[in-house]
Amino acid sequence: MYYLGTDLAGACEAKPYAWYSHQDDGAPIAPYHRSAVVMLVDQGFETMEGASGDDWISGAQSMRAYMRGGEICGIVAAFIRTLGWPARSQTNADSDVLQLPLVLLAGLGELSRIGELVLNPYVGPRFKSAVVTTDLPLQWDRPIDFGLQDSCSKCMKCARECPCSAISFGDKVMFNGYEMWKPDVERCARYRVTNPHGSACGRCMKTCPYNHEGLLAHRAFLWAAIHLPWARRWIVQLDDRIGNGSINPAKTWWTDLEIVEGKVVAPRGTNRRGLALDKALKPQKIAYYPAAVMPPPDAKQSFPVDRKAALTVAPESPAAARARKIERR
Repeated sequence: MYYLGTDLAGACEAKPYAWYSHQDDGAPIAPYHRSAVVMLVDQGFETMEGASGDDWISGAQSMRAYMRGGEICGIVAAFIRTLGWPARSQTNADSDVLQLPLVLLAGLGELSRIGELVLNPYVGPRFKSAVVTTDLPLQWDRPIDFGLQDSCSKCMKCARECPCSAISFGDKVMFNGYEMWKPDVERCARYRVTNPHGSACGRCMKTCPYNHEGLLAHRAFLWAAIHLPWARRWIVQLDDRIGNGSINPAKTWWTDLEIVEGKVVAPRGTNRRGLALDKALKPQKIAYYPAAVMPPPDAKQSFPVDRKAALTVAPESPAAARARKIERR
């Protein structure tokens, strides 16, 4: 994978909970491979530095990385099959597995405040993942802890900069049995598919302090963030002071175009956002859709959601969940 252009890679057990339960046509899925090889493709710091994160290039950068990941995984899976072992490419175009649990199990990052997104210490959230599942005997990597949970508890930059306030300003919650900062996924999805001044959105990725170029100075601060917990709040504040996450116009190389009624035209407007340094950091209401209110896994028809009811859901706190678990013992 490295030889073919992957930026980071790891291997892990393809645990049963990492597999989807059903195909999109309702057919059940039974886990069929023991291991997963997980790869990350960097979306590109140079281009992201010249973007706002929710302008017209963002969607193209995202799909470029997905396409590259699909290409590499297709080649690797085919190669493993020539060795006599079963293997399948699992990409954003067609996948029987959930990517995030496997990225975590392969030691390629930790879950971040952004929510349902893994953050890697070297490329931050600026990557797309792809997976090859296989029965080829592999030595599995292990999950990592580089202090991100504490860093994210001290940093709310992604939540502050989110254009639709979908990232939580509050504390972690228990959601479907997992401790996490749960985003308002419906609010996020609505903005991404209806963004009138850009293609999709990656503003959280663009402004995250871990989205850096990887220079020696950045590696020094990364080392401090990992090994010196007392320095994490100061590093987050410094990130704002030096303007990280701002748009560098010298890096804007593309021409914005939009297809309207079958014709390619220049967009009427394009998001070009500066940092919202003065935005109030107040916890907002998040719509929670636990598994019990989601569509059945074999549903083939549309399934309306009740947003008003979702806004009233009060998830359990991690502390309460731990206390309950101890009490049961």
